[in-house]
Amino acid sequence: MRPITLLVPLAALSLAACATTAATEEEQAVIDTMNANTIVPASAAEREAVRSQDLLTQAAFWAEAYELNPSDLEAALELSHALRQLGNNRRAAEVAQQTLALYPDNAELLLAHGSALTAAGRGAAGLESLRRAHDLNPGNWQTLNALGIAQEQAGQSEQARQSFRAALQLEPGRPSLLSNLALSYAAEGEAETAERMLREAMIRPGAGATIRQNLALVMALQGRFDEAETMARVDVPEEMAEANMAYIRLMLTSRRRYDAVRAD
Repeated sequence: MRPITLLVPLAALSLAACATTAATEEEQAVIDTMNANTIVPASAAEREAVRSQDLLTQAAFWAEAYELNPSDLEAALELSHALRQLGNNRRAAEVAQQTLALYPDNAELLLAHGSALTAAGRGAAGLESLRRAHDLNPGNWQTLNALGIAQEQAGQSEQARQSFRAALQLEPGRPSLLSNLALSYAAEGEAETAERMLREAMIRPGAGATIRQNLALVMALQGRFDEAETMARVDVPEEMAEANMAYIRLMLTSRRRYDAVRAD
């Protein structure tokens, strides 16, 4: 278990299909020119087949497709997503931002841009893209989840909780959303409320190890270090669990504020 640091979970922020606004004549001219000048792109079958490959292979494939044709929306989205999964959030944000010049109203691309910035610890910078993505596709719970994480990082805790609650209305009981909402309460000193939510998340289908680690953290925030350490050891080596508890004790002693969330 790590101390609370912002980490946008890749699975929880997976991209979803959405409607796009038609490009202007000028934008379409640029796209058509790029398409005309590219080498023959990979076929649809090849693109589908690469999705079952390992992450590095996928990243290399989509990087080549994007280099051949920067107007290739699918390649840009897939490359940004793969880069974020590999931890290269800065480059993931750059790819999305560059492609937004051609597709400024694509909700998927806006989500990819805002999510990459937030994963890089720049939630405040990602707010505009995530708000626009939500305006374009208000029924996407992933966008609301990403927006909530960005708001939490930007110090907008009440707005973050509103976003997480709205996401839960669209996706009731999803463990990662319950966990994010719980940790937002924990960040405001409401550890008991957070613990109740995390225990609810723990019994939901799909609850992962991260939620158990978050529960251990919230227990530690209440001074129940032995109980927290026991729970933490389920997923990490004993030495790491002890080190994490020591770090949390130090944070509590120094009164450092828990101003970000970690999600499953």
